[in-house]
Amino acid sequence: MFDFGVGYTEMFVIAVVAIIVIGPKDLPNVLRAFGKTVGKMRSMAREFQGHLDGAMKEAGLEDLKKEMQGLKNLANTDPMAPASKSVAPAKAADNSFNTYFGEPAKPASSPDAQ
Repeated sequence: MFDFGVGYTEMFVIAVVAIIVIGPKDLPNVLRAFGKTVGKMRSMAREFQGHLDGAMKEAGLEDLKKEMQGLKNLANTDPMAPASKSVAPAKAADNSFNTYFGEPAKPASSPDAQ
């Protein structure tokens, strides 16, 4: 039921402690104030998220967000992708190394090999 890791037994213990500490007379007022505070925090979070979404649209990051979401979906749908896709960047790096530094030096033959 709760996503923050509190089960029914923990909620029961919290309720008993609250009744003992706050008292049964003031408990409804405290719970009402707590509910209003949580509601205010949720509305502030929604407003903040709306401002962030608006700023993203103004900055043109909406396309980037869609692209990242597409990459995320691609990664989630095909976890067993072939390894050949990851080899291409390594070959490109090897080619750029050869461009700047030439071919890698070959090891000299050892005297034992003759």
